[in-house]
Amino acid sequence: MKSIGEPQRQSLLAIVFLALRFIRNIGIVQIVVGIGFVLTRSPSLLLVVFGVIVIGGVLLLIATLNWWRYTFYVADGELRVMRGVLSQQELTVPLDRVQSVSIEQKLLHRVVGLVQVSLDTAGTSAAEFTIDAVDQEIAASLQAAAADHAARKARDAAMVAAPPPIAGLAPIHDTPPPPVAPEQVVIKHDSRRILKIALTRAPFSGLIVLAPLVAIGDDIVDLIPFNPPEIDLSIGLWLVWFIPVAIVFVLVASTLLNLIQTALQDWNLTVTRTASGLRRDAGLLSTTSVASSLPRVQQIETTQGVVERLFELNTTTLRNIGDADIRVPGCTEDQVEKLRELGLDGSEGVSILDRKVSPLAVFKATRNATFIFIPITIGLFFVVAWWPLLVLLLIPWVWFDTRRRTRLRRWGLSDDAIADRREFVGCATEESLLRKINSVTVTQSLFERKRGLATIEIRLAGRALSSGSISIGMIPLGEANAVRDRALYVAETDTRAFM
Repeated sequence: MKSIGEPQRQSLLAIVFLALRFIRNIGIVQIVVGIGFVLTRSPSLLLVVFGVIVIGGVLLLIATLNWWRYTFYVADGELRVMRGVLSQQELTVPLDRVQSVSIEQKLLHRVVGLVQVSLDTAGTSAAEFTIDAVDQEIAASLQAAAADHAARKARDAAMVAAPPPIAGLAPIHDTPPPPVAPEQVVIKHDSRRILKIALTRAPFSGLIVLAPLVAIGDDIVDLIPFNPPEIDLSIGLWLVWFIPVAIVFVLVASTLLNLIQTALQDWNLTVTRTASGLRRDAGLLSTTSVASSLPRVQQIETTQGVVERLFELNTTTLRNIGDADIRVPGCTEDQVEKLRELGLDGSEGVSILDRKVSPLAVFKATRNATFIFIPITIGLFFVVAWWPLLVLLLIPWVWFDTRRRTRLRRWGLSDDAIADRREFVGCATEESLLRKINSVTVTQSLFERKRGLATIEIRLAGRALSSGSISIGMIPLGEANAVRDRALYVAETDTRAFM
């Protein structure tokens, strides 16, 4: 790989890329219509050609200046980017703040043999900056430099945190860790596994790509060269064959769309263990590469839907600081365990989930549903008709749903990790190291306070509330306080870096 210690520019082919992207943004159809409009009203074809040449030359000049004035390099632990045509801008990003460097090769990039590099830093919800078109070798060097810096920082912090040697005893870190192979493939999905991933997705999720067609449904019907058969709605027997046929047709169409979407996103999905972390590569027309150092993995999440259970597959997500998560669908149990071991970064994690939540959660949910649905049903009964009484059927459903979830829920705590498993039809397990927590909160609702219960919420660094916390409610107050004290003790005494 190339060194980026000296200033680098986007590839010379970036000029071609910028021109192609400009044409794509305008739209081929709009360009053809515009040329046709000019030709029909221009007194001379030479004048049109001259105008196209002048406009193209101006655009090419602007693209060339942008390319020439855009340079970047790594020096003294910082990534420095200089850009701007009329005014020069310099952006300096310490590598300590870099959370991930993602490499993506969209279809237009593939035409010119370049890639796009996006850099995500701590404290921002979006990429700090994006290099539109760069050689893949330089992009890989930048990705490796960021990951190596993070790994080196974690190793230095671990050495500082190590206790001093005792006279007459061998030091704890006497034996260095075994060397890690520079490139070791951990997971690689073949075409058969991609097919299974598509089949295990939600049955009708593929139809979401057809949502924009609903707005122009009438226009599409007008384009059909024949008149569709008319159905006599007065004959009730048509439902006997129409509804099953429609369901089968929609299911087949959704499955095909799932297959196409999965192939485009996850084709040749490969997870590689590098000297400094993990890298995920996948994609057919547009390929994406996401890399992260292992210390920055905040949470290991494993989910399994209903259909995934039939194929004995799981989806494992290594949640990092920022938005560059490493998501790997279609994992077997062995592959899940491999990713879990890497994400725990040397810890054993939680081996047994043997703790439960209070069964009073069923009573609370059923009571709240009763207080909500009964007044609504009575009001609708006197205003509308008898059929709103069917709303009362939701009360036993809430009881059944909450009872099953409460009976199947398990969580556990070890010396340095916490895990939570939720299950109903599918299941989801979240596991995090205590040393990586950002805050711990113990709260009590009025219902919990009267019964000596509490809810504990553990927030992780750099994660949104919806995907960066473990919340366990309806547990004894003493147990919640013990979890809080243990988590805070580990977070304060373990000085290993993970940001």
